[in-house]
Amino acid sequence: MSDLMEIREFIQRIAQGITFAIGIDTQVIDRDMERVAGTVYKPIPQNGGIVKRVIESGEYAISTTVDRNSPACLKCNQRNNCKEMGYIHCPIVYDNRIVGVMGLICYEQEHIEKVKDEHRGLLNFIQSMCELIALKLKEEDVRRREQMVLRKLDNQNQVLNQVLEQISDGYVLLDAENVIRNINRKALKLFKMDHDQVLGQNILDLIPDPVFHSMILDESVNVYEKIRIGEGSYGALFYKVADGREDLAKILNFKTIENIGSRIAGEAFRENQITFDHILGRSDRMKRLREIAQKVAKTMPNILLTGETGTGKEMFARAIHNASDRCGNPFITVNCAAIPMELLESELFGYDEGAFTGAKKGGKIGKFELANTGTIFLDEIGDMPFHLQAKLLRVLQERRLERVGGNRQIPLNIRIISATNRNLDQMVEEGKFREDLYYRLNIFEIHLPPLRERPGDIPLLVHYFINKYRSFFEVDVEGIDQEAMDCLCRYTWKGNIRELENVVQYMISMSADSPSGVMGVNCLPNQILENKTDDCPRVQEPAQQDISLREMEQQRIRQALARYGDTTEGKKRAAKELGISLATLYRRLNKKN
Repeated sequence: MSDLMEIREFIQRIAQGITFAIGIDTQVIDRDMERVAGTVYKPIPQNGGIVKRVIESGEYAISTTVDRNSPACLKCNQRNNCKEMGYIHCPIVYDNRIVGVMGLICYEQEHIEKVKDEHRGLLNFIQSMCELIALKLKEEDVRRREQMVLRKLDNQNQVLNQVLEQISDGYVLLDAENVIRNINRKALKLFKMDHDQVLGQNILDLIPDPVFHSMILDESVNVYEKIRIGEGSYGALFYKVADGREDLAKILNFKTIENIGSRIAGEAFRENQITFDHILGRSDRMKRLREIAQKVAKTMPNILLTGETGTGKEMFARAIHNASDRCGNPFITVNCAAIPMELLESELFGYDEGAFTGAKKGGKIGKFELANTGTIFLDEIGDMPFHLQAKLLRVLQERRLERVGGNRQIPLNIRIISATNRNLDQMVEEGKFREDLYYRLNIFEIHLPPLRERPGDIPLLVHYFINKYRSFFEVDVEGIDQEAMDCLCRYTWKGNIRELENVVQYMISMSADSPSGVMGVNCLPNQILENKTDDCPRVQEPAQQDISLREMEQQRIRQALARYGDTTEGKKRAAKELGISLATLYRRLNKKN
């Protein structure tokens, strides 16, 4: 809070003006009993006298006589030299606190007469001057706060500018009208302009690329787009700060194409996120596996997923990634058995320019770099060549890698989830898989059971796949009869869930001419029919499945709309998750009504 001494020049002008106007000496004394300003020059009494009493009581004081024998005068050290004949003292109040006193001091008889005749008007006048001083104090406090805010903002801007200049990416800060308000040097190089030339320009005038215009005008937040600036290609990310407020700001992040690979991979995956809710299965074993995977997802160990082909190892890996604190970062999949042996090393670790004949100019970023800050899923890890296992082990140990033909150490912050349908324990014993790598990868193992060991989940999966593919094949399938379902439940499913999905697609295609819309045994493929026996026990669907396909579909639609909302945009996202068109979604909703 400001005090009177800080505005003493202002108060002095007021005091001189009062004395000049009414001819009576004026003084202002603060609550510390120091004279701030005035035309009175006698020392202040040590005991404070009447001024101290006004400060303590908060009440004004008027006197046209001075009794030198009063208790106050007898205690005053100025008593013998005092020529004061009368006074008017008024408290100065600011922020509910008495900060000082303004007084008129009478030294002449004519001053006393003036006070006697005009005491009410003089008191009102002095009170107005005290209020004026209080307003000045308030103005000073406001000015000080504004200066503090400005200094703080200036410091923050300086820090922000320093941070932006240290970042290798180009950054541009826009206001609500897409006008550039701040920019770092990296972004200035993209525009080939000076700082003063860019500030105040509309970003749409500087970047004519139609993809960029669509991105900004449609406000495609948190999505990378490949755009052109001049002769170069860059990745642009657009997002908002303080959205929904008047001080809306927008930030643009420009990356070179080499640097945007991992981020684009992560953003692209967000469009099709897999969670544990997508992993179907009501058997106790599947429920337990989901619970275990959700717990381990929150921690950092590498995970090994084992199980036969088609048991859903990649779905589990994606669900684990999305349940972890890395869910907003890349998830990169590598099938170690699908990439030719001679290319696998460069695919995993990348290569520098000139590393080998045919290498791309500028080199190539590898899968591990793309997955940095996220998760890499090494599928069919048992098929990785033995000589590459040593390099993978070194990457796991050192948390850094070197590209093929390079000598630069690239740090990695990465989680590895690997999967295999092979017996790695046996491969270790046979010397076909490195034991030290095996224990690095297998910090936590999750074994996924084959479909034949959980036949009670088959009806749930069948209904799910019918709902998923009937719109795709444009076949109005209502369901499946019990005899056909029994055949599916008795089959051994060597290809597991993947094989079941293919069979359901086959059955939907074969039921196109069915008037009832219910798939029967005549829709089954030969390998299922050849396995059909009459003496096999009938497998009943779980009690939870005693609902029609239509009801299940409506339930899934309601769940999707609950997640994304009942707006047009929410329905678009719900339709995309359900694997149907927006028109089909509306048609299903109309049938419900």
